[in-house]
Amino acid sequence: MTYSNPLRFIIFLSLFLFFCFGCGFIRKQKRLNDSDTSAHELEVNGMFRSFYVHVGKNQIGNETEPTNGRPLLLVLHGRLGSGLQVMEQSQFNVSADKESLIVVYPDGYSRSWADGRGQTPADKENIDDVFFLEKTVLYMEDKYKIDSSKVFIVGHSNGGFMVQRMAVEKPHLFKGAVSIAAQLSKEVVKKWAPSSGLSVAFMSGTEDPTVPYYGGYVRDGGEILSVEDSIDRWKTWNGCSGQATVTKKDEKSDETSLEIFTYSECKNNTVVRLYKVIGGGHSWPGRKQSLPVIFRGKLTEELDATLEAWNFFKGL
Repeated sequence: MTYSNPLRFIIFLSLFLFFCFGCGFIRKQKRLNDSDTSAHELEVNGMFRSFYVHVGKNQIGNETEPTNGRPLLLVLHGRLGSGLQVMEQSQFNVSADKESLIVVYPDGYSRSWADGRGQTPADKENIDDVFFLEKTVLYMEDKYKIDSSKVFIVGHSNGGFMVQRMAVEKPHLFKGAVSIAAQLSKEVVKKWAPSSGLSVAFMSGTEDPTVPYYGGYVRDGGEILSVEDSIDRWKTWNGCSGQATVTKKDEKSDETSLEIFTYSECKNNTVVRLYKVIGGGHSWPGRKQSLPVIFRGKLTEELDATLEAWNFFKGL
């Protein structure tokens, strides 16, 4: 077999490696014996949906369970990812063990989320992922000692768009939401508006080749707002006033820099924040990719999205 087009060959090779090694990697992860991580299933609309739960080692108060229960964090993978894949990539389990929180890693339908853009396999099959994630939160509150005032959600790419849908449709479920390499889609904004305020942050690269920072159409379909228009929309929804507090960082030799814009003069003590990675691409900031990719732009070392997301949540 020969390929006259080098790009076509690279695409073929990447897909081949993914299905040969990526799936094998996930099967291997399922066999890991981790007493702090367990697999769960819920029946949702006649379909069994899976997710993984990591209960952080209780290091608060000399092994004493927190009086009000533990914080809960939902982490949503990107397109073609899985709960186990984003668990390995994000390393939120490390934060869980340090902070005594519980982390949930759900699996999307056909490695995708019905984020409202209408283009993913889950959207095309009319999968009700909003209900699935809401039911997951309720399940966790029933089975574990959860502080229901400290439930958070974070996601990357397709998972980040799903975070925005949950934030707009079900803001009462969460105290904070973070979208990485994703923003508000026009379809979501057209159909829904949040019924209450919610603290929200975006972590976005200005040179993202998949999800355009300045808005337009995502590579896999769907029209989206720009990152800064998404920020403005949440400022309006949260009743924010005043100017942003701006922090800049450029300490690494990686051809990227970081600007953080924080709007804290908002109703009900909500916060809106933008982590603008100048020159950054579509990667999870500060973490190597765990799925084979063609090109995702520059990976920044100015920002560790995992640590910063949890710091954002802790500060609320």
